[in-house]
Amino acid sequence: MKTSIQTYTESYQKQVETLVLGVQNDEFGLGLTAQDQPDLPNIAEFYKNGCFWIALNNENQVMGTIGIEPLTDGQAVLRKMFLDKSMRGDKDENLAQRLFETLLQYAKEKGYEALWLDTPPPAKAAHRFYERNGFDLMPPESAPSSYKLPKISGLKIYRLLIK
Repeated sequence: MKTSIQTYTESYQKQVETLVLGVQNDEFGLGLTAQDQPDLPNIAEFYKNGCFWIALNNENQVMGTIGIEPLTDGQAVLRKMFLDKSMRGDKDENLAQRLFETLLQYAKEKGYEALWLDTPPPAKAAHRFYERNGFDLMPPESAPSSYKLPKISGLKIYRLLIK
């Protein structure tokens, strides 16, 4: 099964919410709702100045997501990078890397100099993925002031300088 990556359309809103909340709550026990997150209830509006992508399998099911939110001064936030459990570790699909490279190419085209992201403590595989892709762990206070950090205890903040 080869997934395709495409720009988000509103017909996938419910599937995206189901995937994201499933990972956040069923896997990581974060206890979040769509309303706790500024982007999740209205993806099209939130990402209108950035971009949001979805990965679809051949049955039109959302298997992955990733988004970019512009900040200021050449900086942006990588948001909502989630994969369906069945896609993680699939070396043939390599979906996480493909989603990230889609976002990184967009960031370069838009002239961003740095990407920021936050991730909860239990997301160990995500931490390894980001570090493998050149992100550095940063103190939370170093994040740009326009970056709205979620209120999650022990949140890890990463930054990638784009060359």
